Amino acid sequence: MKKCLLLFTLFVLSLFANQCFAQSNDPLNQSKKVNDGWSTEQEKVITKKKSNQNEVKTETIVNVKEETPKNNVKIISSNPNKISVELISLIGNKASQYVEITIKFTNHDVNEKMSITNFVAYNEEGNEFTDYYPASGLNTFTDVPVKASWTFGKMLPSKNSRIPAMSFKISDCTIEMRDAVIDWR
Repeated sequence: MKKCLLLFTLFVLSLFANQCFAQSNDPLNQSKKVNDGWSTEQEKVITKKKSNQNEVKTETIVNVKEETPKNNVKIISSNPNKISVELISLIGNKASQYVEITIKFTNHDVNEKMSITNFVAYNEEGNEFTDYYPASGLNTFTDVPVKASWTFGKMLPSKNSRIPAMSFKISDCTIEMRDAVIDWR
């Protein structure tokens, strides 16, 4: 009797062995179900590789906000994975001949107190401006944008419609901006 039961069990297992132990062509269920049927479209593989740390500079072109909509400013960051910067406005005061720059930057690293240092700007006449009154000791949180503004220069509005180049440091990240148009008021 035990032999019969054992043989019957082996017979049943051999009948269903192909269906029970067969491997699926899609072991991770990567296909999509569309309209009560399965799609043959393959999904894209997502990798989370760390970016190459040897890459020094990344260039992005950013449109300046409403003040000058046709202005394209090139912003180059020495470490875009740590800090991203956007130029909000570059407004010149015709009476005082000073220019006020307003930026918005986002710290992608850990929370820390940051300062804007080593500012230098060149106008169209080739004059260098290093005297500025920046916001310093700004508390930053991870991925939270912070606005900062400061004034610089003493230049003639009739001869300077843009700033060809300016550079500054936020923490240990060097930011360079090119071809920023001044909105003289």
